[in-house]
Amino acid sequence: MSTQKIQTYSAIIFIYCFLFFQQSTAQVLKTSTGNVFFKSKTLSEEFVANNSQVSVAISPSKNQMQFRVPINGFQFKSALMQKHFNENYMETSKYPTGDFVGEIKNIGDVKFEKEGEYPANVVGKLTVHGVTKEINTSGTIAVKASGIVLKSSFKIKCSDFGIKIPLSSIDSISDAISIDVNCVLSQ
Repeated sequence: MSTQKIQTYSAIIFIYCFLFFQQSTAQVLKTSTGNVFFKSKTLSEEFVANNSQVSVAISPSKNQMQFRVPINGFQFKSALMQKHFNENYMETSKYPTGDFVGEIKNIGDVKFEKEGEYPANVVGKLTVHGVTKEINTSGTIAVKASGIVLKSSFKIKCSDFGIKIPLSSIDSISDAISIDVNCVLSQ
């Protein structure tokens, strides 16, 4: 084979490899150890639970964001609370995950390549207990050397997602649930 053909083939292989590398390294930020905390508070009782098994992926170039929360990953202070939550309220055998798919409305304001804290306005579809609802919330995206930190706090209503609270528990479990999200993402 001539030197010119080898150089031509080498150049073509280099270009293909370069293009493939460029596509495969498109910035996708992710974690599988994100944290979601929720609280239900009434005058007589407060229930809190934490889940650190949350999977998150963000593609800034495509402005796509996804969260997947395994419902049975929520940890309560009491095993009985956890059992009732999974079996009676969330029915995790039928609805094992909560999912959010959305976008950052002000993505242009977030400089993923520059350290700092940026406000984020997020819109998308939240699916919990088999019911999907449009959600708009705000939060922050902190760009740090250690990763990208997503934080948000918002409220949902159990009744909006078909989660039934028995009349016998109405004084101890609130329809309004406060949710805090804190996730550290990396490439």
